[in-house]
Order: sequence, then C-alpha cells, then structure tokens
Amino acid sequence: MRAEARRADRPSAGATAVAVLAILGIGLALRAPLLAGGQVDYDEGVYWQSLRALAAGHPLFTSIYSSQPPAFLELLAPVHLLAGDALTAERAAVLALAAVGLVAVYPTATLLVSRRAGLLAMAVLAADPLFFRQSVTLQADGPSVDLALAALAAAALSRAARNRPRLLWAGERPEAGRWVPPPASLALLAGALLALAVLTKLLAVAALPAVVVMLAAPAGGRRPTWDPPRHSLRDLGTATAGGLLTTAAVLAPYAGAWEPLWQQAVGLHLGAQALTVGGLTPADVLRELPLLALGLAGLAGSARRAPLLAAAGASWAAAAALLLALHRPLWPHHVVVLTAPLALLAGGLAPTLETIPARRLAAGGLALVAVVAWTGSFLYVRSLQQPPATRAAAVAALRSATTPDQPVVTDDQFAAALAGRNTPPQLVDTSEVRVLSGDLTAGRVEAIIQRDHVHAVLLATGRLDRLPGFRAWLGRHFPVRRDLGRAGVLYLRPATADIER
Repeated sequence: MRAEARRADRPSAGATAVAVLAILGIGLALRAPLLAGGQVDYDEGVYWQSLRALAAGHPLFTSIYSSQPPAFLELLAPVHLLAGDALTAERAAVLALAAVGLVAVYPTATLLVSRRAGLLAMAVLAADPLFFRQSVTLQADGPSVDLALAALAAAALSRAARNRPRLLWAGERPEAGRWVPPPASLALLAGALLALAVLTKLLAVAALPAVVVMLAAPAGGRRPTWDPPRHSLRDLGTATAGGLLTTAAVLAPYAGAWEPLWQQAVGLHLGAQALTVGGLTPADVLRELPLLALGLAGLAGSARRAPLLAAAGASWAAAAALLLALHRPLWPHHVVVLTAPLALLAGGLAPTLETIPARRLAAGGLALVAVVAWTGSFLYVRSLQQPPATRAAAVAALRSATTPDQPVVTDDQFAAALAGRNTPPQLVDTSEVRVLSGDLTAGRVEAIIQRDHVHAVLLATGRLDRLPGFRAWLGRHFPVRRDLGRAGVLYLRPATADIER
C-alpha cells in the first residue's frame, strides 16, 4: 500500500514538463530585462571589441589578442554579424546557452535520482546569483559551464540507453516504437560537447571527471547494475573520439598560429600566477554559501540513495575547487565552474524532501523560496550594471573627435564599442593581468599607436596608467588633453582636435 501511494504521488510526465517549462520561463523572463543594461564586467568590452575585430576580417591570435581559447568568439561571431554589432543580441546568445545548461541539469538528475531531483537541481541552478550573472554577461565562463552540463547530460543518456528495455526516463518504459538514440552517438556527443566547453574556457576541464564517471558506470537506473565492461570502454573510447574530432575541427584554422595561440590562451595565465590582484570578497563568498550548503547536504543525502549522482557531482566539484585554489589571479566569475556541480548535488535532497509530511505545502514553500532567490539574483546583477551616464561623456567625446574608421586606444573597450569605434586588434585586451605580468609594455602600446595612426587615446580605468612612462609619452605625442570627469581623460593629436572644431 505504501509503495502504491508513493507511486501515485510521483509527478506525471505532463506535470513535470509544465514544471520544467515554468522554471525555464521564469528564469529567462527575469534575465531578459538585463540584456540591454550597462556593463557588468570589464571582459565584456574585451569580447565586444574582439567580435568587432573579427567582423572586420582580423584573424584571432596572429592579429586579435585573445587570452582564451577560440570557441567562445567563434560561437558568437555569426550572431554578431547577423545582429549588426548589437550587444543585446550577443548577450542573448549567452542566455540561450544558459538555457541549454539549465535544461541539461534536469535529465542528469532525473536519470540518477528522480524527476523531483531534476526539477530541484534545475531550480537551484537557475536561482544561483553567480550563474544568474554569467547567463546575461558577455563572458566565456557561463557558456563553458553550460556546454559542460550538456556534455554530462549526454553521458547520462548514453549510459541509460545501453540497455534499451530499461528505463530511459526514471520510472518510464519507452513506448513501443519510440526511437532511442544509440549509446555510441550520445557518447560521441558527450565528448564533443566537453571538448567545446574546454575550448570555450579552460576551467571547464573540471567537468572531465564527472563525464568519465558517468560513461564508465554500469548501465541501469538509479543504482548501477551489472554491465559488460566492454560497454563502458566502448563509450569512453567513443567520447574520446568525439572530443578529439571537435578539438581538431576548432583548432584546425589556427594551424599556422600555434605559438601565439599557446602564448595568449595558456602562457599568459601561467605567467600571471604570481600576481596578487583579484580575489573573492566576503560578499562574494556569502552569496554562494546557500548553494554550498545545499550541495553538501545533497551529497550526504545521495551518497546512499543515488551513489552515481554523488560520485559525478563530487568529482566535478572537487576538480573545480582544486582548479580555483590553484588559479591566479582569481576573479568572482571563475567560481561559476563550481556552481553547476553543487546545483546538481542539491538534487540529491529530493528523496529526503519527499519524506516530509504535508509534501504539497512543503513544495509550495520551496517554490516561494525559489522565487525570492531568483528576485534577489536579479537585483544583484542589476546593481552591478553600470548606468549609461557613467560613460556618456566618453562616448560623446569619442564620436565628436574621431570618425568610425579611426582606431582608438583605450583601457575602457566597452566605451569605445558604445561609441562605434574600434581598437587596434592587438589592444582589444588591456587588462591588469596583461599589464602587470609584463605581457603588455608601454613600448609595445606606443609602437601600435604609431603604426596604426591612432587619433585618440582614452584612459578611463587606470589599467594603462600602470605602464611606466606612458602618460608622459602621451603628453608629448597627444598634447590636447580633455578631462571627462568620471569617464576618464581623452588625449588627442592636434590634427584631431582641429577636426573636432
């Protein structure tokens, strides 16, 4: 009788579909108003200028400086071209990838625990402040995690599809005649998606242990059952082939640029390990404590009832924590690589929650908590967006002092893009890491300014001020100085100033 009652209490496929759509719809609706907002992170200006340089025909690495692997810019380049350099559209592409990540959490947790676990993991991830931020910011970290989540979902589906008579969707027998993708194709997809995630942001390599655990585990439902080892080995080999093929396809266009690709995407970060900039503030840590608590509680709850969920989530979380501990400089957006496995582990709390009396009332309370958390995350990200007024003076000055075909050197690439102006492709990134690590020197910046006949230099964030002697050099070669208040200082050549008058 109790078993029958529990089965009757399980959500139907229709109710589950409605819940998934509701979580996804609310999550997207709350994020949509932020797509047209101001800059959230310095990297947004870097990526925006990089896309403008790609659209102008400059190649990555040999011309356009890029401190990240090429996949992120390659994924967004078609959107940039079709949308006509619209930041809102580029952020919308990032949001579309976030939707993929949110949807991908559901089948993974569902196959390993239950439908309720899938819904819980999805809702927790959607409400996390850092994942929320990275889903509306033009930055590679969020998309790389989304692709890694999709890779893990494909691996989970591959494992479930090995034994076709068994359950593909936690408690449901496939209907007669329903086509189930062969495990090999899903394993191939898992490897390809994981490779694409790593080529978007190297930190996504933390998901590799979780994908390996999923593919190597015996077939079955929530608990592994006996399965010939050759099946696991086959899927691991197929996934490896998918990863290698994808890596070759993405990197093949850069066959003649291996040295600059390595130096920019890997060498820069290795050389910056001694820098003391960056770090997490107490506020950054406090915002993620609820997710950490849910993840640890879910790990404890799933260790006995859903050991494969515990193994996959814990292996990803441990690898991510290790990478973050070693990574320097560390910025808040890097921590998003840890939010995904913690949200997945939080799904392991579902069986415990199902034992609570008055489950419907408890579910309503959890829904209310989720809405409050989503709203809090929305307000947090909106508070980070810089209002347009902070750059209005710089945008107006650049538009009046230069023409669209005249390059501008600046440490505020976002302002230049807002003004419709391009930076030299080698200077799309003038970050603190490049400057302080010695990768970018005053002599190199001055040479690019002279070579590209730059007409205006905008100093607004203090990054280029860290180059010894650069201000003095500007005073000699760009004697017309315009103080723009909070928007910075604009240096112009005399001829440029005459044009403006």
